[in-house]
Amino acid sequence: MKKYTFLFLLYLLLSCQNQEEPEPLSTTLADYITQNTTFPLVRDSLIACAAGGQEDFLVNEERPISIFYYPEGDASDFQYFETDSITVDPDDLSQYKIKSLPDVPILNGYLRYFSREAIEQNIWCRVSFIKDERLHISNAIRLKYNDLPTEFNPALLAIDQDENLAPVFTWQDGRITENAIYFQVVSDTNNNLLSGTYTFEKQFQFYNLENVVLNIQDIDPPPALTTDEDYTFLLMGVSLDNWVNLIIEKPFDTR
Repeated sequence: MKKYTFLFLLYLLLSCQNQEEPEPLSTTLADYITQNTTFPLVRDSLIACAAGGQEDFLVNEERPISIFYYPEGDASDFQYFETDSITVDPDDLSQYKIKSLPDVPILNGYLRYFSREAIEQNIWCRVSFIKDERLHISNAIRLKYNDLPTEFNPALLAIDQDENLAPVFTWQDGRITENAIYFQVVSDTNNNLLSGTYTFEKQFQFYNLENVVLNIQDIDPPPALTTDEDYTFLLMGVSLDNWVNLIIEKPFDTR
């Protein structure tokens, strides 16, 4: 009788251990999507890009690569995934492995970035988040930290303030000329984002949207500058593979 009691207790113990064993964590982006099937997948809808190696802007010797993304309001569950090499198919989501990185807010949280260590070879990466009960993932981003480190060059920007509250910003490409689109941010002294726009042209006038192809601060009434205030203009020149070739940051005022 004692023998059967022992076997029964052993069976209970093993059963409890099996029940308490946690489910395996997602290891790839494909796994993550499969484990979140309650959220319909929306591909290539998340705005993201990456920079690294630049001087005088978000300089971090231990983590010189920044993967920027726009979190869109009430988005949550921000995740970062990357491939082991650049030779894989960037559209194969099973090639992207989840990686835990510091997630840093900038412009008072209006934008965010994952901070990554240096890489020895180029790789692909993607960002994901959940918003409006949907799982959003970004386009593939090619990290070109070694081959084409990002250039920081404020000297390439000119600011025409003939209209004091409607300055015209024009710029030139730097040493890397493969930029496909340009992202412009105007912020105030409290790091609040006033405007965030994309243009194909190397020119933007605040707050003229005629040549703007994407506006991430579409509000009513539209943003406006105030007389006798200090502001900052930030520009990122981005290539088709979402690597930031050029960063310009320059203060201006409306005095």
